[in-house]
Amino acid sequence: MPIVKLFNHDDFWQFSYAHYFKADVEATCLCLQTFHHGSVNLALLMLWLDEQGYLLTGEQRNQLIAGLQPTDGLLQQYRAMRRSLKPQLDQAGYQQLMDFELTVERQQQHDLVAQLNTMPLATLIEQGHPTALATNLVRYCQSLDALSLVEKLQAR
Repeated sequence: MPIVKLFNHDDFWQFSYAHYFKADVEATCLCLQTFHHGSVNLALLMLWLDEQGYLLTGEQRNQLIAGLQPTDGLLQQYRAMRRSLKPQLDQAGYQQLMDFELTVERQQQHDLVAQLNTMPLATLIEQGHPTALATNLVRYCQSLDALSLVEKLQAR
């Protein structure tokens, strides 16, 4: 029977920060974002849930994707502005823009976890998946036609 598990957004942030800087993960996340129009935060959330043994339904994943719409559009516009301003800024000015973007990313993660905390979740075993073959990350990447990125996102 699905349960409502309360996840902590700081735990998710710490996981994401540590995982993002593993070999090839940063470049692969940027590829997911740029060429497949995926959300890095959502991909990291999928991986975090995979590691804890929770499997989202397709409807739950779609709810999380829909919940990203307001901030995702703003982040895309902000990134475009930051890239266009880069030649005009010194390192300190550019770093301020990067730091602000990181603040928005953290807020987006907070929002994702808050939304996740409203959902009843089942473990892989409860949903009839004793192994992690049908993972959240695989399903998300499949929806973006980005299956080739899964192993590098997992840092394998």
